[in-house]
Order: sequence, then C-alpha cells, then structure tokens
Amino acid sequence: MKSSPRANNLNLALPLWNETPEPASRDIAETFRRLYYHLYTNSNSSRAERIVQDISLLLLLKLASETNGIARDLADFRDGNGGANDLLLLKLRTKFPDLVDEHERFTLDDAALRRALDELDKIDLSSAPAHVLGEAFQALIGPRLRGDKGQFFTPKALVRVMVRVVDPKPEESILDPACGTGGFLMECHSYQVAAAGKKQPTGGLVGIDKDADLARLGGALLRITTQSRALVGNLNSLDERAWLKWIPHVDHKFDVVLTNPPFGARIGVQEPEILRQFDLGHRWVDRGGEAGWQQTTAIVTSQDPQLLFLELCVRRLKPGGRLGIVLPEGVFGNKGQGYVWSWLIKRGRILALLDCPRTTFQPSTDTKTNVLFFERSIDEPSRLEFSTYPVRIAVALHCGHDRRGRAFLPDGREFPNDFGQLGDSLRSPLPNDSEWHEVHIKDRGYLVPRYYIEERPQTPQEAELTRGAKTATLDELVAAKLLAIRKGDEVGSDTYGTGAIPFVRTSDVSNFEISADPTNAVSQQVYLQFAKRQQLKAGDVLVVVDGRYRIGATAILTENNFRCVVQSHFRILGTPKPHLLDPYELLFALNLPSVRLRVRNLVFVQSTLGTLGKRLLELRIPILHGEGPWQERVERFRAVLQARDRLLAEIAAMNTADYEL
Repeated sequence: MKSSPRANNLNLALPLWNETPEPASRDIAETFRRLYYHLYTNSNSSRAERIVQDISLLLLLKLASETNGIARDLADFRDGNGGANDLLLLKLRTKFPDLVDEHERFTLDDAALRRALDELDKIDLSSAPAHVLGEAFQALIGPRLRGDKGQFFTPKALVRVMVRVVDPKPEESILDPACGTGGFLMECHSYQVAAAGKKQPTGGLVGIDKDADLARLGGALLRITTQSRALVGNLNSLDERAWLKWIPHVDHKFDVVLTNPPFGARIGVQEPEILRQFDLGHRWVDRGGEAGWQQTTAIVTSQDPQLLFLELCVRRLKPGGRLGIVLPEGVFGNKGQGYVWSWLIKRGRILALLDCPRTTFQPSTDTKTNVLFFERSIDEPSRLEFSTYPVRIAVALHCGHDRRGRAFLPDGREFPNDFGQLGDSLRSPLPNDSEWHEVHIKDRGYLVPRYYIEERPQTPQEAELTRGAKTATLDELVAAKLLAIRKGDEVGSDTYGTGAIPFVRTSDVSNFEISADPTNAVSQQVYLQFAKRQQLKAGDVLVVVDGRYRIGATAILTENNFRCVVQSHFRILGTPKPHLLDPYELLFALNLPSVRLRVRNLVFVQSTLGTLGKRLLELRIPILHGEGPWQERVERFRAVLQARDRLLAEIAAMNTADYEL
C-alpha cells in the first residue's frame, strides 16, 4: 500500500478551543431547558420526538429572524397578528426548503408559540459558538430521545477526541452518515475554523440521518452554527439509490468520515435490495489456512447495521481519507466476525484504536464500544497485514460520568474524564508520558485495544511487596502441573429449591468467600450428577470468567463449604502441589491491583456480556511462595480468611430450624 503523507504522522495541534464552560453555554442551556418544559406543558403531545420537532422549527424561525430577513414577520406574529401554521411555516418553507416540507405543522397553539419565541429572544443563536449550541441542546434532549432504533448521542468528550485524532484540515470535506443532531460536524467546524485562522474553511460538511426529526433538528443546528457550510439530508445512507437521488452527478467521496452509527442485533438490516449492495451484506466462509475468509454470492437474511455502516464509511473515503467510527466491542473481539477485518485489511490501514469505558453510553445503553481510526489506501487492494505496522492504541477508564449519567462525585468534584487527556497526548513521535502506545496487532480476530496493553503498572506498595518474585502465566503453571483448571456447570432453573446443597452463582461471591442463596439450592441427586466432573475440594479457588460486572472476582472453598455445585461462569483453579503453590498465595496474587487490571484488559464484551475465555490462561501473576517481602502479608491474609471461616461455621451450627411463611 502506498501511504499518504499523513499515514505515518498522526500529529495534533494544541487544543483549538476553550475547554472551560462559557457563560453563554449556561445561558443557552438554561433557555433551552425552559423552552423544552414550556413546550412539554403546553403541547398537545407528550412525546419527546414531537416536542423536538417543534423546537427545531422554532430554532429555524429564530435563525431566520437573525439572518434571513423575516424579523418583521416574526415580530408581527409575536404581537398577535397571523397564525404560525400559515404565516410562519410559509416563510420557513421559502427560506429552508430542504428542512421544512409542506406537511409540517406545529403541535402548539399560537399563544404557546409566542411565549416560546419570547424565551428564544433572550439569546443570539447566529453568533453562538458551535460547541456551545450543540452541547446545550444535546444535554437537554439526549435523555429524552429513545434508543429503540440503536441511536445514542455521542458524549461531547468522545466526539472531541475523535475529531482531534482525524485532524480535519480547513480545506477537507467531512461526512457523518448517521449525523443525528450534528455533533461531529459541529465540532469539526469549530476545529477547522480555529485551524484556518483569519481565513474561512472551504471543505464541505455533509450529514445524513434516516430519522426525519433528527435530520431536521441537525440541519437547523448546523445551519445556525456553521454559517450554512453544512448540508443535511433525510435519507437512508445505506441505500446507494437514495444518494444518487439526493445529490446526483457527484462521486460522494470525502476526506474525513466521522460517525457513531446505529448499532444492535435487534435492529438488523433485512432488506435484500440494501444487503446486496454491500460485501458485508453477503455470507462469508472461513476456508482456513491461507485462503481465510471468502465472500460468497449469497446474501444474509439480516446484518447488524454497524457493519454495513463500516463498509459504507470506507467506501465514501477518498484515497488517503481518514475514518473515525464508534463500534460495539463485539466487532473487535468476536472471531466469528473475522471476515470484517479480512475485508477491511484490503482497503487500508488501521491508524489507531481507542478503548472506551463501559459507561460511555450509559445510562442509555450498556453496550461496550471502542473506536476505530482507519486510513484508506491510495492503491487497492492493500497487501499490508495489520501485524506488519504499528497501531496506536489508548484505553480510557473514565468518560466524565458514571453508569447513571451523573457527572459529579458525591463530594461535588467532576467525574474523571480520560478523553480530553487522550486527545492532547497523541503526537508524532509519541512522548514518553503519552497515554497512547504503539503495538503490533498479533491476531486479526483480536482487535480489542486494551488486550494489547501488556505492561503491569504497579503502585510503589505493590512493587515493594512483590520485589524479587518470579512471574508466570496461568498457562505456564498448568504446563508445570502446579495448577489445574476446570469448568463450572449450569444445573437448570428447574432444579432450584429442590434441596439444601448450594448452587454457587457469580452473585454469591464477595470478600473472597461464597454466600449461596438458599432459594437456588439443589438436591443430593443433582449434586451427585455434577460432583464427579467438578471435583470440588477445600482449597480450590473460584474465578468469575463470564458476566456483566463481576469478572475477575474470586473466592476460596474451605472444608465447611466445598460441598456445592459451581455455575458455568466460574473457572475452578486447583493447586495439586500446595508445597510449591499454595491456594492462599494464588488467591492473594490474583487480587493484586495490577493483576486485576490485566484481567480487565483480557475481558472482551459481546453486547453487554463480558468473557475471559481462554485468555484467562494468558494472565501473568507473581509467584508469592517462600521467603520474600510478601510473606508476612500473605500469611496474615491466610489467617484472617481461615479465622472467618471458623467463625462462620460456628454461627451456622447455632442456627435453629427455619420455617417458611
């Protein structure tokens, strides 16, 4: 592949706009908030989508009064003359024919609209910075627009770091084929304006959204914030025929594509006429060996929209063009979708991979996402394997809010946000203290960014504690017969409550012990069915390897509780040579901070469920056996857990019979 001059030189300028919230931001946000609740109270519809429709029309009216010469008409209406659906919508159709059609109607009555326009009169939309308007509006309506179509607003901090990574120049054209309210294009506009200095950016901004309400709202906001640079269309961007009908006689190629497409298996694309337009809309077969994945002539019955959007974005790039796209992590770590990377590898190179926190799109969705940055090759097909060149990766642990969307900690401090620092630290060459790393992708089926962060950052306390200890992977310990690993099982919910033998689930593990729910206990017959296979005994260590949030949690079985059945979400770690590797030493090592962080890096998330799989064997731990700085701490750890176990056994012996109510 011939690389463009930018291919090996991801180089970012210093921050190009003010990171500190401006007074105008607070004023506009408060105005939008009052406007929304005014419309909600007075509208004939309580649906957020319909209220957003009215807001978008009101914003267009406000913009037209400031820039397009209908201030007198608007003033007459506010004075009580004429009706909005007749007088004002007629003016809007004339000024914005691409955003307002002849069927549009306000759901509010004229009196409510006049009061709403009085609110908007307090702010100046046409001179407001792009990011201020976008931030204020998305903060207002983000929680109120449903994600049942796989549409989720991209947090501002993530948008900003993605714009900085692709580094759009003032003369470059930009596309977002799933633009929503236009957040990416607004940020690109601000970035390009700052980079252009006294000149004006000349590159076009194009946004598309299938949702009519979002397309008009995005069009209204972009018309306000980009001085009419942006063109927004309401069409299905996955349909080539719609593109040709919308803007015929244009090659539809762009220097930069930035997007967060709809994602989710529940909204799969099923239209054969669309699927057949895409390579990734066809069936692929893994022939193995050098043949690898090969496309067939058959189309699939349904395809996840994010995969079709990925192909669409790459096809819309000019040679040497750059892509930044948010994708569910399943695309990066599911070997069953390896054909996606086989397709992609022939069309360019990966520039960077950004690992996003699971909370990034919460509370709207629990789907774990990552970001792919890609450059299309000048000559295709490319013959450059991922493993032959370095890829920049970064891992964000915090995104500025928690899983409930709260942006402030209980003490009033802002929630940590790693995205801003990541945007600032990507330079060429990478500084020593950069949060970005250069790695080689070892496995075409494993592109989860954090998987490649192999170093083990340790606190000074942990480094001193483990000083001098040898390390080994669990796989190496198995090969040395110091460790035996077995799987748990599922007993079936119909066996719950049939006896008194605990069925241990991931929720039953806490503080290194199991505390099984008696309502899930099973009978002696069920126990005997699984006991021979699981071979549980005192000293076995349980590790959670599948689930939502408990992966990596551990517990140790004792003489008082080993008679149980363990769920399939566990791996059972036995130590057949305790004189060389003691189970308490193993348990202690598995819970060191650096080891737990590496466990996180080895977990891949499919939709909302994570799994360690065979990657558990790659986990490297210190061997804390014999004399060393760790000895006193490990012995204290053992003594505390054994003492607790004895006390719990005594308490259990004191219990009297229970009676059901």
